This record gives sequence, C-alpha cells and structure tokens, in this order.
Amino acid sequence: MISPKKGAPESKRAAILDAALKLFSQYGYRRTSIDDIARAAEIAKGTVYLSFKSKEEIFRALCESLIERTESAAKVARASEGPIDERLVAVLEAKFGLLFETVYRSAHAAELMDSKNRLSADLFAQSGRRYMKVLREMIEEATRAGELAPSRMDLDADDLAEMLVAAAHGVENNATSPARYHRRLREIVRVIVAGLSVARGEVRA
Repeated sequence: MISPKKGAPESKRAAILDAALKLFSQYGYRRTSIDDIARAAEIAKGTVYLSFKSKEEIFRALCESLIERTESAAKVARASEGPIDERLVAVLEAKFGLLFETVYRSAHAAELMDSKNRLSADLFAQSGRRYMKVLREMIEEATRAGELAPSRMDLDADDLAEMLVAAAHGVENNATSPARYHRRLREIVRVIVAGLSVARGEVRA
C-alpha cells in the first residue's frame, strides 16, 4: 500500500487502487464499476477519471502496483540473512504468498486471473523473467557458497528455479487457507533444499 502525503494526487490514486483491489477481490472484475470504486475510495467519480481513463486502466495500474510490491519484497528477501531454505521461502513468499493473499483467496480468482491475462499479460511476463533471474542468481550464489549442490541430481540453477516456482504453483492449487498455504510452501522448499544440499564430508567440485 502506498502512503503519499495526504491530499496529494498520488494519495487519491493510491486510494483508488486500494478500493479497486478490495472490490475486485470481493465482487469480481466485471461486477465492479467506476461508481463502486469511487464510493469505496470516498472520492467523486470525476476525480477517478482525473487519474484513470477506464476501469481497464485501473486494473492494469493495480497489477503494476502488485508487481512493484512483489519485486521490492523479493529483493529484500534475497538480501536477508539465514539459511538458503529460509531465504528461498522468503523470495517465493514475496511473489506467490502475496498473490495468494490478494488474488487466489478470492471467490473470483478465476475471473481475476482471466482479466490479468487479458489486460496485463505483458507486465507479468516481463516481471516473471526478472523474478526468475533473481531465483537463478540466488541458487548460483548458494551453489558457489556450498549451500546447494543441484548437480548431484543433474540439475542446474535454471532447473531448480523452475522447480521451485512449479512447487509454489502446486501448493496454491491445494491450499484451503493462508496458514496451510504458507506451511506447505515452507515444507516443500525444505524438502527440495535438503535433497540438494552438499552432503556432510562431501568435497565440492
């Protein structure tokens, strides 16, 4: 959530996006109107149009905001201290945990994902490539530091990054609550990392 100075145009824009996220999650994209968003943001409908030309533009801006939050959180998680499994969980949570909390928990998740694919596919494709680069570089750094040995399973950094993302997607499909989602994600990352850790006494190549 963005918190600019009160009364600034950025503040109204942030209020619109916050209201839109709440309404899209609660009622779906199609059933939410500009009037609904204006009421929820407690601003005039005309003020909404000063910031956005259409509901589609609001949705795309909302996606941009979520992507920015995801990428910022992933950078913080990557730079954190701790074992590699905890850092990888934090980076996965930065993206998939956030999306689960804001999108997948909604009763209108399928509709929201369809709207995302129609209106913001290019944004998420670009962000996805940047995100995979972060994961790949983390794995490469951990490999050089002796925390991981993906080559033991004939894997490289790209393979492991794709495996972790696939695991995060798989967990979201079966999670019935946020607590279960976060627990399962942590468990599966620990299992993967345990299987690819350098064995005690093993000499790294």
